[in-house]
Amino acid sequence: MNTFYIARHGETKNNRARRLSGWADTPLTESGLVPTESVVQKLRNFQLDKIYSSDLGRALTTAYFIAQSIGYREEVISTSGLREVSYGDAANMLSTEAYALYPDLDRNTHFVPPNGESLEHMQGRVFECIDEINDQNECKAILLVCHSGVMAALRANHIGQDFGEHNISEAYPHDYVGKFTFKNSVVISFDQLTN
Repeated sequence: MNTFYIARHGETKNNRARRLSGWADTPLTESGLVPTESVVQKLRNFQLDKIYSSDLGRALTTAYFIAQSIGYREEVISTSGLREVSYGDAANMLSTEAYALYPDLDRNTHFVPPNGESLEHMQGRVFECIDEINDQNECKAILLVCHSGVMAALRANHIGQDFGEHNISEAYPHDYVGKFTFKNSVVISFDQLTN
């Protein structure tokens, strides 16, 4: 069975401004990779066989920084399957404005914002992607560099909680590292690495 590690991208300008990003890319802040240094420390003692990243720039930049910092020499594989939820018309809006306009945005698993996708659809997309990664590898240690929504989708599945409820009750900071196992679109185990 493969062992997965998951890390969030560094801090972005939209994160700092409290704007929603989703599929809209936003650059890292000048100090955006500072939290990632803690991620590197948490991963330093693990031999990673593969690194996959969301294809959005904020995640790819973070993935390359991690790879370089730990001496990983293989290709970082990017995939759109690990993207954050698409907020559609709410992308780049201030969070307060977006939630006032679309109260169910991050709370209702089935709500689809205009030109976006539901949390349910995003969770299915992510799980399909991880199933493919799982099938293409065997007994590997695999790092996924992606987004807080992906972490929430995985953790909600593991604890049997509605994705929307979990999404508004849990926080995944930029230095968060999780460890999980996955089979047939089910999260078998999920733990946080603290050091």
